[in-house]
Amino acid sequence: MTLPIAVNTISDTWTVPMEESLQRLARHGYRHFDVMVSPAHLDTENLTPVDFRRLRKLLKDEGQQIISLTTQSLDHNFASPRPEIRAMTTGFTKSMLNTASELEVPGIVVVSGRYNPLNAPPRAQLEGWLRESLEAIVPYAEKVGVKLFLENVPMGVLPTADLLMQWVKEINSPALTICYDVSNGHFIKEDVAQAVRLVAPKLDLLHLSDTTQEAWRHDPIGTGTIDHAAVAKVLLEIGFDRFSVIEILAANPIPVILSNHDILTGMGWEKRRGAAA
Repeated sequence: MTLPIAVNTISDTWTVPMEESLQRLARHGYRHFDVMVSPAHLDTENLTPVDFRRLRKLLKDEGQQIISLTTQSLDHNFASPRPEIRAMTTGFTKSMLNTASELEVPGIVVVSGRYNPLNAPPRAQLEGWLRESLEAIVPYAEKVGVKLFLENVPMGVLPTADLLMQWVKEINSPALTICYDVSNGHFIKEDVAQAVRLVAPKLDLLHLSDTTQEAWRHDPIGTGTIDHAAVAKVLLEIGFDRFSVIEILAANPIPVILSNHDILTGMGWEKRRGAAA
């Protein structure tokens, strides 16, 4: 088997509308996308029924699929100490879930809140706020038939594979699974290959880029210190048949995506369309 590849639109988040971004990637053979949510790229809170019909037709006509929506965690926080911020966050997440449902997107990527490590609240309080938020949003995800892919981030309440797995197993909903980001895990000094093995039973999405453990980055593969070949080996061993997503920040993303996809192909991921034999 080879491992399926999709592409994240992170480099276009603030400046390029989603449709233009997908068209550029489609010219290079890509058909599956993890789309960033932001007002300049995809504004989930202001889409109309006309917009949804147009986007569904566009995706169908082009043979494309959005496999996930990913949010920038700047303005909202599942683990905020303020109830009105948590309520706003669950409301925004519902709008993402509604958009995903309208566009037949299987899931959305969410994070476990965030906090200031310089003066963090007690752990029990952070977990209590997060639990309250998840208890409010998971039933809604079940209702609309869209999954929440809970992602590891360094500043999150659940930054490690072990914590993600504990919570997803405890909540025990088909609507709550895991998106594991190898750069986020490597930066906090996880063994990312073993982390992938740990979360395998609940893993629905994998984010790929590179970083060192000194500076948190989403750089081209091969410029950091992640052993992607070890990750591929685990994925092949567990028979992972869902998407690994190239999620790299670059000023000129297309050449980087193409060259990085070729690197990944040599490790066990699928060959890109149009690549030389």
